[in-house]
Amino acid sequence: MNKVKAFISMTAISLSLSSCFLSDNTQKENDNKGGDGTEVTTDGNKEIDVSNLHVAKDFTLDDMKGNKVSLMKVVSESKITILDFWASWCTPCMNEMPNLVNIYDNYSDDGLQIVGVSLDNDKKSWQNAVEAMGMKWVQVSDLKGWESAAAQLYQVDAIPHTVILDNEGHILAKDLRGHELEEFISDYIE
Repeated sequence: MNKVKAFISMTAISLSLSSCFLSDNTQKENDNKGGDGTEVTTDGNKEIDVSNLHVAKDFTLDDMKGNKVSLMKVVSESKITILDFWASWCTPCMNEMPNLVNIYDNYSDDGLQIVGVSLDNDKKSWQNAVEAMGMKWVQVSDLKGWESAAAQLYQVDAIPHTVILDNEGHILAKDLRGHELEEFISDYIE
């Protein structure tokens, strides 16, 4: 019986360490424009159920230099895009970053792009994490944490959260990490 309890405890700990969760799971209402002018394309005021979403929804956020970046513009210029929701304070996100760096280094010349959407509130923390981890791909944020317009558009309630898109914005897969993500990208590009 003690082995069963130990197994259940270890499983619960593993699950709790594999993602960072939104502490308040109440559904937030999406605005078409954030308070700072961030544009978000939605279907009017309807909530979007990502589990049934077959085509990505566009959003425009600032990169670290303050330039506006449209998700769908990046997607249309790439063969395949990983949309990665993450934050510098999220240990599972930081643990996954070396894998993303490796995937980017191996496949960016073959048409892979990554759009990182940081759920940080602090610009310096965001910038430091990008530099420290060697993230060379597109990075955007509105620095609103869980209130991020993009995170709300995609109903992100746990990170890391990935959405894999083809160059027309079709959603090919969601929530892949580690070897599974690399294998998916490799198979798609080849």
